Amino acid sequence: MVKKKPHSEPHEEHADETWLIPYSDLLTLLLALFIVLFASSSLDKAKMGQMEYVFAAAFHTLSADQMNGSVLNFLEDAKDLKLGDNVGLGSDPNGAVLDIAGLFLFDEGSAVIKPDGVEALRKIAALLNSNKYKRYRIVVEGHTDNRDFKSDIYPSNWELSSARAGAVVRELVSMGVESVRLRATGMAGVSPKYPNMDAYGETIPQNQKLNNRLEIKIEM
Repeated sequence: MVKKKPHSEPHEEHADETWLIPYSDLLTLLLALFIVLFASSSLDKAKMGQMEYVFAAAFHTLSADQMNGSVLNFLEDAKDLKLGDNVGLGSDPNGAVLDIAGLFLFDEGSAVIKPDGVEALRKIAALLNSNKYKRYRIVVEGHTDNRDFKSDIYPSNWELSSARAGAVVRELVSMGVESVRLRATGMAGVSPKYPNMDAYGETIPQNQKLNNRLEIKIEM
């Protein structure tokens, strides 16, 4: 005769929770580490503000009241220079930008700076040399439109845009801006500010004119 096993009350199984002890110890150690790091360092509000500015600009959520203070100050000071309608003031994720109309600085197909352009650059150089901004690096970019260009001196828009950027850098150096702060870049027509052509493939002359420009970027 087979004996029946005695009936036992069902019991609830409990998971082994001993792992929680070393895990909690690890969290405690990490918390202590962060407290020590925070206590031994100072919070740089300027850098934090600059990081917020860069991320906001990158995601196209930048408003005037969110701009880095240095950028806003520079744009306000540049506005006081009264550079005229041929010089636009703006910003990008790296800092402030001066957008100068190409035909204001140069004749068609030329990299020789016009007298009015030299005067505008003189005002800009004085601002760049001021104590407020003399520590910032400067990138000078030459831009053309999408039209094919070739001359005896410049085989293409690459050479022309590079020569124009170089001419502006040389002019700024002659006006006292330290050469170590400057970089010259020729962009040809690869970075238009506005569409050169409409949806039907027709050129937009006004946009081509605007894309023919020189940008002075102050990295802040």
